[in-house]
Amino acid sequence: MLTNIQSFKIPITCLTAINYLENLSERVNILSLYQKIFPNQWLESTIPINKQSHPTSVYLDREIEFINLVNENLFPVEYIDEIEFSSERDNILVSPQRVECWYEDFEELEYSEKFLLSLMGQGYNISQWELNFGFTPDYIALAEEIYFNKLVNLCRRYKSHLQYLDTAIRIIDYSTENIWLDVTCETSDWLEWTYENIIFLGQKWKEAVSMMEKSNKLTHLLETSLFARKAAVKIWNQASKS
Repeated sequence: MLTNIQSFKIPITCLTAINYLENLSERVNILSLYQKIFPNQWLESTIPINKQSHPTSVYLDREIEFINLVNENLFPVEYIDEIEFSSERDNILVSPQRVECWYEDFEELEYSEKFLLSLMGQGYNISQWELNFGFTPDYIALAEEIYFNKLVNLCRRYKSHLQYLDTAIRIIDYSTENIWLDVTCETSDWLEWTYENIIFLGQKWKEAVSMMEKSNKLTHLLETSLFARKAAVKIWNQASKS
């Protein structure tokens, strides 16, 4: 009963009126997006349009249902477990999906991360490779000497997971041109709940998942195969300007 009474409370000051209208506008927007993006789920939903199970929440249950559908089907929604108790509306937070390497002790990184960073000249020097990776390369080309398009073409010649070397390098270098993979703590961003943003983020998340799966396959190969590690160095060097 108290919840219903609250929903009919009339704003009596300019500030409360503005807040009320803003919240109403955002609520209409979210519900409209629900109908447009998940039309079947909207029609099948049994939740009353004005139901609000948590009086302290700014969201209606239908809005929460929609945001959960986005989280389950399109892309991860930050703080999803807290949304039903949220007292403020949030835009879509695009935040890092992994801890940036520079925030960790190098020795605490995963084996493949240390290998790739060392290959790129940001980890162990060549004299430390035998101890850490089981061999000593004759040389390692500098990152600035690499033609990346050439590296991609060289990788595609392999049928093994070595074909994903360029993908793994782009991920660890934050140069994938994918918003989910390139974002850092310093560049995290909030995007408005619009149809265009949701579709864009959903497409980019699908792409990011595919890239991460490919990178993980290479990761396992590098960790278990000395031959693969030597081949990765060979590919890297062949992609250099010399």
